[in-house]
Amino acid sequence: MYIIEEIIPKPIFPNPNNFQDFPKLSLQHLIPPKKHSFFWFNFKGFFPSGGLLLLIFALSTSIKLGIEWYRTEKQRVLIESQKVNSELSFLKAQLNPHFLFNSLNSIYSLANKQSKETTNAIVILSDLMRYMIYEANRELVPLQKEIDYIKNYISLQLLRLKDSSGVKINIHGNLNYNIEPLLLISFIENAFKYGTDFKGNTSIIIKITIQNELLNLYVYNIVSSQQSTKSENSGIGLENIKNRLQLLYNNNHTLNIKNQKQSYEVNLTLKLKKQ
Repeated sequence: MYIIEEIIPKPIFPNPNNFQDFPKLSLQHLIPPKKHSFFWFNFKGFFPSGGLLLLIFALSTSIKLGIEWYRTEKQRVLIESQKVNSELSFLKAQLNPHFLFNSLNSIYSLANKQSKETTNAIVILSDLMRYMIYEANRELVPLQKEIDYIKNYISLQLLRLKDSSGVKINIHGNLNYNIEPLLLISFIENAFKYGTDFKGNTSIIIKITIQNELLNLYVYNIVSSQQSTKSENSGIGLENIKNRLQLLYNNNHTLNIKNQKQSYEVNLTLKLKKQ
């Protein structure tokens, strides 16, 4: 029987008295290699470059400023719209009493003469007031209704005139449009207010023409020497309507007024809105 002994080499321990037998160690051996590192990053490649950072910052700032501008602009438009609506409501509120006073003066003139037309004048005034209360509070009204309103007003004024032969009315064109209410009446009121001279002669021309979405209003009336000074300031009605035209038809209207010693002319053109 043979016994085979396994030959295992004995470990060789360095001589403690000889430092040269120890392996050489350096700190580099303690640092894990980069290719096998899991917890260490290559910071140079991980973060974007300075130019890209600047681009991202500029883009985010622009987006933020754009959002703030949009909010500010939206609020400004809302405030401006509310301001315009308030001004229009105030101007319209001023117009109604002005019209009412003039109409009542016409009826008073008829009643003072004990005219048989007084009752008819009251009925016409009732129709006018109904329109102003139930129709004129809307933003837009059919042009046909506005024209009917003007015709009723003219009928009321003709009742109080001794001689209406000097009043010429011409209205023609397509009426299938919308218009802001009570825009034209002040010019017509002014014509009847100053269109009669001291002898009782009346000369008034009113033309309303609608063509290609454009409405043209032409009003002419004589002004007597006694009324020429007053006509320079025809009351709150005309100033009111000028302000409304500026607010509603800023760049879509033209208004020319010739205020001479013996005559007064109005030429208004504005772009209508389809129904």
